[in-house]
Amino acid sequence: MSYISYNNILAYVSNGDEQSLSVASYNRLYASNVAVNNSANIQRIKRIDGEEDYYNQTGPKSATVSTVIIPVTGTGLNQITDLLVLTGDFFSGSYFQVPNYRFEKCYLKSFSVNFEPWRVSQASLQFDCYGLATGNGVSLQTPSESSQSLVSPLRGTSINVSNFGYFSGLINEYESINFEVSVDRAANYEIGSEYPKKVSVAKISKTLQINGISNLEWVADYDPKQSMNFELTMADANVISVSGIVVNQSFSVDANGVAKTNLTIIEEVV
Repeated sequence: MSYISYNNILAYVSNGDEQSLSVASYNRLYASNVAVNNSANIQRIKRIDGEEDYYNQTGPKSATVSTVIIPVTGTGLNQITDLLVLTGDFFSGSYFQVPNYRFEKCYLKSFSVNFEPWRVSQASLQFDCYGLATGNGVSLQTPSESSQSLVSPLRGTSINVSNFGYFSGLINEYESINFEVSVDRAANYEIGSEYPKKVSVAKISKTLQINGISNLEWVADYDPKQSMNFELTMADANVISVSGIVVNQSFSVDANGVAKTNLTIIEEVV
């Protein structure tokens, strides 16, 4: 029995509102895994007269696509910032394809990326797909070596903080960063339409966790109504911005007298 080589399976996701294979701009995903769950929402119905059971569809068909990728960067490209654009509001969404399986009307539900010393950055993505799923099996592709570079975990990365009087400056002594975005969406169905007419954004939540900071003042007396601005600048000069409130700060001192603090910042856009 032959198996499909892991190295010959490629995954792609198009930009927002681009559904055509022939004209769409897409991102090739350097994925470590891809998982798909397809639900038909079919319920078994049994009648009291004892006649033959039958099944009825009680809701729209839907699929969830999850993947973990190694984001790359290059000339005019940073997959972290490029994929974050998909958290926005789109009319027809994107398509996700693992040839020859194709999922249409996909909307990014969550995105998270970690930065740690001496570890390749990895990003987790989850899509809700409301369109037609087609395909006839996973096919072999001819992969080519990437001309891009991996996103450097912490080298050349800095965090600039501005919070209007309590602490402003550059955080450049820390151990790890975690950035997450979750998107609440509402599918709008109309009578006579099998698929949603539009999928609208209800709320976007961003969470930034900075761990093991060595050069940050204590900000426990901050005003919870006052937002703080954080700009995470990566080694290739691309920037992730969060403007929110500090919801948690912890402080510790180890046996060697090294003091460190952790911050959690949340921004919500409704």
